[in-house]
This record gives sequence, structure tokens and C-alpha cells, in this order.
Amino acid sequence: MDIGGFFGLELPEYGNFPQWHAGRSVAVNSGRRALEYILRCLGDVRRIYVPWYTCATILEPMELLRIPYSFYRINEGLEPESLPVLEEGEYFLYANYFGIKEACVNMLAARYGERLIVDNALALYSSPRPRTAALYSPRKFSGLPDGGVVVMDRPCLELEEQDESLPHAAFLLECAACGPEAASCACERSERRLKSAPLRRMSRLTECLINGIDYESARRRRLENFLFLHERLGHLNRLSPDVGTMSAPYCYPFRTGLPELRDALIDAHILIPLLWPEVLEWAPFDGAERKLALNLLPLPVDQRCGREEMERIACAVENFYS
Repeated sequence: MDIGGFFGLELPEYGNFPQWHAGRSVAVNSGRRALEYILRCLGDVRRIYVPWYTCATILEPMELLRIPYSFYRINEGLEPESLPVLEEGEYFLYANYFGIKEACVNMLAARYGERLIVDNALALYSSPRPRTAALYSPRKFSGLPDGGVVVMDRPCLELEEQDESLPHAAFLLECAACGPEAASCACERSERRLKSAPLRRMSRLTECLINGIDYESARRRRLENFLFLHERLGHLNRLSPDVGTMSAPYCYPFRTGLPELRDALIDAHILIPLLWPEVLEWAPFDGAERKLALNLLPLPVDQRCGREEMERIACAVENFYS
């Protein structure tokens, strides 16, 4: 390596990304490709059980590999209504919703063992279980152009090609210079290209950026923010998160019976996305999934927010109910 020359970006090297496990983790180019990696390693997969309440991107690897899948229903507590008896070659995929369903993951891991696949796309800090495959999507927790992580006992695929994210990462600098609104179109283009990007190793740029994020500090901030909102809003929340067993959360999932609250928060400049709107198209009309899609609001608790932002959110919700 050359010594001297011009200066580039000076990023710290924290090296505390929670899901680097020697011999068990594989860094790939997106969360959906992490699932594809798992399915290719498992080999003779004959069917996957998938929750109705999930993102459509999770289905893409099954469709690509022509693996049949069956939907199952969850209840309003975000847990399976019933558990199938798995035949040879069948697997059960469960989403650790928002990083708050650790107890349910433990129960499923005890029941299904190596037949369980845990979708930790919204649960970056959830520890993988022995014998159980898990996938992670770190770009949902910090500013990254792409990237996914597989953790499983016997990763078996050698990925020769490494992804190249540099041409698609300009939105991160644009966001820093001009704000999120100015960078939104470039961000959407980056998201679209991930759909067609084949399975590859994580790009060098993304690996570098991941090492420059203090994940332990972010974990503490997320937990503090979550607990603040839960103390203020827990009595209004129709969902009862198990605070004692959760990993660091993706958001504060606030389930309301008044869907107009979403618009009220957006009017107050608190951005609340409609998670997985496709659920409204495909889920059973009488199921909990449609109610969750409409009425579960992911209130921000990420590391960009502090006490002032949490106070704004809490006041906005309290004022709506008053």
C-alpha cells in the first residue's frame, strides 16, 4: 500500500458490527441475497412456510430458485397462530419483528432447530441461535448503500464475485450535503438495482462503511429511545412488547386503533412509513395481518434521535389522543 498521497474520507474503525461470527457469517450484497445464500446451502428445499405479514422481497429468492412456499397466519401479538409439522425438506421462516420477538424465536428454535430460518432484517442485534440459519440487513439500521449478512453453522458457497456499490452510493453523500429529501430519488434508484443484482460478496465500500459505524453506541441509543417512548406511550399501545427479552429494536412499534394517527404524525414532520403495503393486497381479509399493516406505526428510535426527538414524538401522539 502506498504511503502518502491525497486524503480520502477518514472513517473510524470501530469493528463492532454485531454479526461477524468467525466461520459462521458470510457478507453478501443484500438481505434477499442472504436468504438466497441460505437456501442454496441447504440444498434440497421442498417448501418454505412464510408469514403473510412480511415484505414481498423475501419471496424473491424462493421464486428465483423455484422453491414452493406456503403462507401462515400470525396473531396480533406477532406470533404464529399455529405451527405446522414439517415434512422432509420443509423449513419454517419467521421474522423477528422489529427486534422485539426474542422469546418467540427461542420457542421456534427449540421446536424446529435446523429447520428454522430467522429473518432478522429488522433485528440486527438479535444473536443467532445454534443450528439455526439467520439473515440480517444492516442497511436498515444505518446509512449503507447495500449489504446483507448470513449466519449459519455450515456456510458452503464460495462467492467468487464481489459486488460494486460505488456507482450507486452517491445518495449517501448527497444526503449528507443536501438532506434526505434531496437524496430520496437517488436512494430509490439504489434500492431498485438491488432487486436485479445477483448474489455476490459484499462490496469493499460497504465493508469499509460498516467498520466505521459504532454499533454499540447505536444499540444503547436505540434502547434508551425505545424505553422512553414505552414509558410515555405504553398505556396507549395496543401491542405489548416484551421489553425484558428484546434485542435492540428497529423502531417502537405502536399499534393504534386510529389509522389517522399516521397522517397526524407526518403532518408534524415525523416520518412514519407504511410497512409492507403489499400485505393489504395478498393477506386474508379477516386476518390480523391487514390490521397490523394499517395500524402498526413504526415510531423512529434510531441513533440519529435523542431525548428532544423522542419528546416530540411522544407529545404528538399524546396530543392526538387527548
